[in-house]
Amino acid sequence: MISRNNLSQKFQSLMGELSSKVAENRVVAKEKLCDFIEHGLPPGQSEAVVATLNGLIGDYLVQRNSRFVQEMVFRDQMQTLSLEPEILSQQLTRCTERIVLCVHGWCMNDVQWKWKEHDHGRSLGKYGYTPIYLRYNTGQHISHNGESFAQMLEQLISAWPCEVRELVIIGHSMGGLVTRSACHFGQQHQHEWLSVLRTFVTLGTPHNGAPLAQLACWIDNRVGEAPYLKMLNKLSEIRSSGTKDLSQGYIRHNDWNTLSESEEQLLERAMLPDGVMCYAIASCLGHNLNDDKNLRLGDGLVPVSSALGESTKEQQALNYPEENKWVGVGINHLDLLTHPQVTGILEQWVLSNTVDNA
Repeated sequence: MISRNNLSQKFQSLMGELSSKVAENRVVAKEKLCDFIEHGLPPGQSEAVVATLNGLIGDYLVQRNSRFVQEMVFRDQMQTLSLEPEILSQQLTRCTERIVLCVHGWCMNDVQWKWKEHDHGRSLGKYGYTPIYLRYNTGQHISHNGESFAQMLEQLISAWPCEVRELVIIGHSMGGLVTRSACHFGQQHQHEWLSVLRTFVTLGTPHNGAPLAQLACWIDNRVGEAPYLKMLNKLSEIRSSGTKDLSQGYIRHNDWNTLSESEEQLLERAMLPDGVMCYAIASCLGHNLNDDKNLRLGDGLVPVSSALGESTKEQQALNYPEENKWVGVGINHLDLLTHPQVTGILEQWVLSNTVDNA
């Protein structure tokens, strides 16, 4: 087995070579990086490393049919859930008619919803919700993930062991965009699951996009513990389709496929799903919400205005009702997964809108 030090040296040598050539030929550079990941890394990689690799170059991993591709599946954090009714009923012997579905963010996976011993899905479990989690390749186009998510969710609801009366979806970061995309395609395809979607909450979701400079800084912190990934943030031009979509807030095929639509059509925005109570949580690293610099920095990755889907020169506002928006202070992007104030607001919104109160 390759030692950690030798692997780190090999990877840093490769990064030096790629850094000098990336401007000349990004495709070739990305192919070389994928080849090293496929054949140079030991087989027993942690799920966190695999999730990071998928966020950074997941589209190319798919093209290469890599063993490190993070396939889209539903999980309960212990097992991958089947979409076959008979098998699913054996897997979920204690499921309820109310589901809370958590959709993770960029470079992450379903396991990482448990952060500092807290999990928003499990927390809602004490109120009678069955928590499940989507795992997906965050390096692929958000619209591709959204359409696949919509189709798989239709199958899951149909296969659920009992009648589903209520669906709650919580999307963290990119997960909120993937969910908005799923709602868009669900409406296009007239999916039945939208009829039971009651509450949709986004946590630090870059509805208007996130600055690439902040994305690079965030990745630098994320890969700091893995020496053989440490240099990835320096290759800013080697970006996955998902990363590019995240930086712009793109959720439809036409948003990024600029050859397919006119400029006027591209400026149209996919809005929040009809008939669903939608909520947005944003946060600031600073404590002064009257400071424009704090608002622009936001949670360190997503500006406050983007997390709230406010209007820009290019986009109309998503029009969240004022009472359906909340901005926290002193909370970073990952702490949205565990901060007690976020937990309190989230549970308050979900429970005030539950079918039990209908």
